[in-house]
Amino acid sequence: MLYGQRESRPDKTLPVILPMKITTVAHGLNLLWEQSQTRSPGLHCSDIYNSLYQELEPTRYVVGSPPNATKMAMGLAWETYLESLLITQGIEAKRPGEFTAKEGYVFTPDLLIDNGHSCIGEIKLTWMSSHEDISSPKFAKWMTQVKDYCYNLKIPRARFYPLYVNGNYRERRDPELLPVDVEFSAKELQETHLMLMNHARHRRML
Repeated sequence: MLYGQRESRPDKTLPVILPMKITTVAHGLNLLWEQSQTRSPGLHCSDIYNSLYQELEPTRYVVGSPPNATKMAMGLAWETYLESLLITQGIEAKRPGEFTAKEGYVFTPDLLIDNGHSCIGEIKLTWMSSHEDISSPKFAKWMTQVKDYCYNLKIPRARFYPLYVNGNYRERRDPELLPVDVEFSAKELQETHLMLMNHARHRRML
């Protein structure tokens, strides 16, 4: 037999390979089932600030547009994973559950963190670019949300855990986790709360 020549195996037959048939099927899953089970009825803080930003940025936050259930499910999965990661690595973080503001609406911070001092923890999964920091106007809704949590709980500090799925869309297109701490003044917390309440009353939500 010459070098490189494959030995003939007449007693062995090659398997017959049939073309695959691939069919897409509907998953039939309610991707937000867990959230629907834990969310209480009534007015929520998210109802107020979502309505406000639909008015402030109507082309970005379109009235009546349904949420992207897949993206929301990915965000919920990231929240669950990060929460367990923080706890196993010695950070005192817990989901506090729902609170009710004195005006009667419900709000639910992602985390309460106590590592020497208390702060609100907010977990985000976003397709926005990480090129600009969290003070950019494109993150204004995040800030409004967390400021109202801080106002109601009388905690002026917050830690954001934003996971940028596509990095900065420039030299980095891989996911980036870029936590930041923010400390608010009493004046800006009060102004944000007043803005939300004025909007809610104007829209007859309260």
